[in-house]
Amino acid sequence: MKRPAELERLLGYQIQMVHLDFDSNARDVLAPFGLTPVRFTALLLIDANPGCDQTALGRALSVNRSSAMKLVNGLEQAGLVERRAGRDLRTNALHLTDEGVAAIAAVRERLTESETRLASRLDAHEQEVLQSLLAKLQRRRAARG
Repeated sequence: MKRPAELERLLGYQIQMVHLDFDSNARDVLAPFGLTPVRFTALLLIDANPGCDQTALGRALSVNRSSAMKLVNGLEQAGLVERRAGRDLRTNALHLTDEGVAAIAAVRERLTESETRLASRLDAHEQEVLQSLLAKLQRRRAARG
């Protein structure tokens, strides 16, 4: 189907179209491990922030408390994350289990290879520029809260 020129000028539309390719690709890579992009992202965040609580994880993922709780429950039931006593009685500190660490290791290389294939439409300099521009947009978003 022919796309109107207006769509081609909309940055959000362009980003969404590329996102669909990368998201579908990530889902294909992650599915055999019982993971989704948000679950894998949560594992990476917990790995980088051991002992974080569910609220902080939810904020980092831009999801509400209920969604964060369901996500952590699923990761815990899958044996990838464990809850330990937190800084007070109301919170739990999240930590990866050995299985969670192994899951990251198993997926990381496959996902990187797969994303490299998708990004190969751009040369190395273009990839660096794109990464830099996307990071700049994310920083502006983070600054807004």
